[in-house]
Amino acid sequence: MRRYRPDYQSIGISKYRFDELLAYCRQYPEKKAEAETLLGVSSPSLSGMPHGSGTGDPVARAAEKRERLLHDCEIIEKCAGMVDGGKYAVAVIQNACYGKGYEFIKEYLPTFHRESFFTARRKFYFLLNKCLELREKFAEWYEEMKQEGSKAI
Repeated sequence: MRRYRPDYQSIGISKYRFDELLAYCRQYPEKKAEAETLLGVSSPSLSGMPHGSGTGDPVARAAEKRERLLHDCEIIEKCAGMVDGGKYAVAVIQNACYGKGYEFIKEYLPTFHRESFFTARRKFYFLLNKCLELREKFAEWYEEMKQEGSKAI
């Protein structure tokens, strides 16, 4: 079955950027599940014998990874919550992240106006695009400051 390809050119999103945003959203369930599994990570037993060549704390690494995953999920949830005062948040997440079609998410919609849902979904992708662009710009700026040796960082 051919997948519907919405036209997001009007809000400044190319079809390739839309595919990237869609892939980011489709990772939401995986990121949630992985964050839950990382919650149970504990330190290895200390027997006094040398082990492994890795330096560092595996629990801290797991906690940092879990925080990154939860932050990605939070970006999606907040962008969905900002659309029309959060009325469409659950429906947009079900559609964008889990791939459920309009016909299967009617129970999550405040109104059954098809066009209002698709307008809300368009707003969601616009907000998500802006949030991710800002995050990328901040990461670039941060790396530049680190390379310059700024004392502020």
